[in-house]
Amino acid sequence: MQSKIGGGGLPPAFSLFPSLNKTFTFHQILVLIITFLAYASFHASRKPPSIVKSVVGPSVNEQSNSPIDNRWAPFKGTEGTQRLGELDLAFLSSYALSMYFAGHLGDMIDLRLFLVFGMMGSGIVTVVFGLGYWMNVHLLGFYMTIQIVCGLFQSIGWPCVVSVVANWCGKEKRGLIMGVWNSHTSVGKIVGSIVASSVLDSGWGWSFALPGGLVIVSGLVVRIISDLNLATII
Repeated sequence: MQSKIGGGGLPPAFSLFPSLNKTFTFHQILVLIITFLAYASFHASRKPPSIVKSVVGPSVNEQSNSPIDNRWAPFKGTEGTQRLGELDLAFLSSYALSMYFAGHLGDMIDLRLFLVFGMMGSGIVTVVFGLGYWMNVHLLGFYMTIQIVCGLFQSIGWPCVVSVVANWCGKEKRGLIMGVWNSHTSVGKIVGSIVASSVLDSGWGWSFALPGGLVIVSGLVVRIISDLNLATII
């Protein structure tokens, strides 16, 4: 990507709205904000599994020291903790392996479309996990499959946002920029924890549905801004 705004005239949005024709620094800041929002939403959608473990996983009766059987199968009982761990393993393994391929694909296709694709996919599969609550699904294979697919979509986020930021921001003040920008990880986890835990009493499915919806909305915002050419994410 060129380190200056387009060579053959202004994008359509700037022609229609001259006030948007700001400096290159303005667009750098806008890109940092957009990618911050994008990856923060990715991390927000990763929090539900850890939040709902307290209500779907096994619990022990303090008096009899025996498992309480009113939790969500297949995660209740003596094998519940192990199965919850298998969910984490499925996600992390899929995420780690897919990161390699996502990075290569990101170098070959439009980063705008690839990033939005990853965000929409992550949001949808997160919501589908939550549907297991309302559809009364108790099959371990269902949740394992969702976690594997979620890992595939989640792996798209990091290569895309890093490439975008690297394209727009040079070596000057890179440490400061990356230090501030990289706080999206913590912000996303905080937001995800707050959102997921705030609706946990209404049913653990909502703890997946709302963060999943947040990623989808964030993906739409990135897509709309990209289509308007307010920030050329390439």
